[in-house]
Amino acid sequence: MTHSVEDIKADSRRLRGSLLESLADPVTGALREDDQTLIKYHGSYQQDDRDVRDVRRRQKLEPAYQFMIRTRTPGGVVTPEQWLKLDTIATRYGNHSLRVTTRQAFQFHGVIKRELKATMQAINAALIDTLAACGDVNRNVQVAANPLLSQAHATLYADAAATSEHLLPNTRAYYEIWLDEQQVAGAGEEVEPIYGERYLPRKFKIGFALPPTNDVDVFANDLGFIGITDGQGSILGYNVTLGGGMGASHGDAETWPRVANVAGFIPRDKLLSCSMWPLRWSLPSATSATAPCASARASSTPSTTRAWTSSRRRSSNAPASPSSPRARSSSTTTATASAGPRAAMAAGI
Repeated sequence: MTHSVEDIKADSRRLRGSLLESLADPVTGALREDDQTLIKYHGSYQQDDRDVRDVRRRQKLEPAYQFMIRTRTPGGVVTPEQWLKLDTIATRYGNHSLRVTTRQAFQFHGVIKRELKATMQAINAALIDTLAACGDVNRNVQVAANPLLSQAHATLYADAAATSEHLLPNTRAYYEIWLDEQQVAGAGEEVEPIYGERYLPRKFKIGFALPPTNDVDVFANDLGFIGITDGQGSILGYNVTLGGGMGASHGDAETWPRVANVAGFIPRDKLLSCSMWPLRWSLPSATSATAPCASARASSTPSTTRAWTSSRRRSSNAPASPSSPRARSSSTTTATASAGPRAAMAAGI
């Protein structure tokens, strides 16, 4: 019986599902149908080898199932020792390729089911994890390249890494399934204070940039933070951008790519609370009672922010397509006028 993705998430006992049983099944190289959805939240996708797909079909064999594994590495920052370990893992368990993604993560391909757990454990042994690297949650956080470039870049990276940790799911499923953590009372009923039992309707992306370089394309993220310095190399806070994204639902003309708007400025000590606000607004049960970003000087209301971050649906009074110069100029001009000189600095990146 096929279930909707939302039902699978709600009934998964906080992302556990029957993953343990699927992994232990020696009859097939695949996971059960519902578990194919849930494993995404653990940082993996089930795939199959397309090169032998037709041959196996003619031989009446099941597809050559294999798995992609993606790391959660904010900014793509790893030590030389970690890099060497990732390379060894790709050679030992994958198809000998280690790929760097556009969101600064690393991907392994060609991992078979019976070696999936060992691969996950090897990645964690390198002090890297894959939790929330895929699925309807906050994804890998992008950060301006090279945290060693200046003290401001180091601070930016530290804030981005803290945001990534802060927005992780609260469930212990990942640690139980892959790292053999013992279940405790209440397992499967953990409170998810940020996401709720169904997690997000869609994936959510965050980027951190530092003027004058916009190397992470911060305006293409659902939520962006543009570092504002005091001129001496210390970050005072962030201009917050909302509603960006290059994705659209296939076949749905009411969804479209969009360049983000600068909503306002927040001091550094408001960063973590502000990072939760747009995620909560994308939930069906969201309300505007308490918005941690309310202190920011904003150019938009919570209702419009919710529309931008959840579906980016075009309305009768929606701005022109962000691919046009007029729309790009309009969003920047509006944000600068509303958020003041700090936004003007950001608009110049």
